[in-house]
Amino acid sequence: MKDVYDLKNFVAASKGDEENMLGKFLYFSLANLLVEKEELAQLCKSMNIPYSGGTRLSVSDAFRSATGDIKERKPVTRMGETHIYLAYCRDNKHSANILSRELVKETLNQQTNRYEKLANISCDRRDGQFYCDNQVLDDDIDVLGCCRRAEELFELYQRCANRKQIETICTNFLKGIEATKLSITGHMYFVPRTYMEKVDIFEDFINLLSEFNKNNTPLVVNSFFIIDDEKQREKMTEEFYAAVKKEIAEYQERCDYFIKSGCQSPAVMDRWVMKVRGLEERKRHYEGVLRRELDGLDDEFATLKFLAQELQTRASNIRFQKAA
Repeated sequence: MKDVYDLKNFVAASKGDEENMLGKFLYFSLANLLVEKEELAQLCKSMNIPYSGGTRLSVSDAFRSATGDIKERKPVTRMGETHIYLAYCRDNKHSANILSRELVKETLNQQTNRYEKLANISCDRRDGQFYCDNQVLDDDIDVLGCCRRAEELFELYQRCANRKQIETICTNFLKGIEATKLSITGHMYFVPRTYMEKVDIFEDFINLLSEFNKNNTPLVVNSFFIIDDEKQREKMTEEFYAAVKKEIAEYQERCDYFIKSGCQSPAVMDRWVMKVRGLEERKRHYEGVLRRELDGLDDEFATLKFLAQELQTRASNIRFQKAA
């Protein structure tokens, strides 16, 4: 067969008929992302991708993130001798209202590294004012440039969505198309054939994000068809069990907590009952895709369904008592 790739335990093809495909192998990397929330919201809306932009990042979090991104490594050769200098921010003494870090220059040495303070960088929690003072001009490190970059990042972090927030949007979308996260490292998923057309939308979304990324770091996304044969169905069954077992454990823990803590919110309990039903529906869907009974987690599902039934009963009783 043409265009076949051996991806370790997976056999994938770059093209093929849906009837002969099990689904798609999807992988992506978001790198270091900062995207204006307004642009991100518009992009999600135009592609019918649920947007969860969250609230404006706090001044404290924006300050820590901005100063944490200031990292330089600079080799300098003088008179035949090379020195390696690192410039970065580290914590400094601060007060209840003033956040403070210091820009330092570290000279790498075979025995003992040398540290020099280059500037104070601070921020007032009350009004969000950003300050750089006590700057020391240095022949090797652009101190003024580092301070300007920190201030620019501080402003960006307050109005932009970061990688963590965009990862949430991506994973929520993938949950919506019943993608199963593979046990190998990274953002790698199996998308069943019933949702393969949605993968194209996701790939376009990641590619368009690159145009809005303020950090100009490359984003990677790609996908391949997974051939529908017994070996691949067996492998995807193993991956499904591994992924769903983690979800069942999480659901059991949360349901058990609500029961033992005497939760009084029917809406919260109903939401988790629906999550359990959704997991059961996903299992039935995968049984159709993989052409086999997925009974390897029957005991875990039985316990989870019992907890969900208890939550449903409690929610109904609370509503009845309030209505009486």
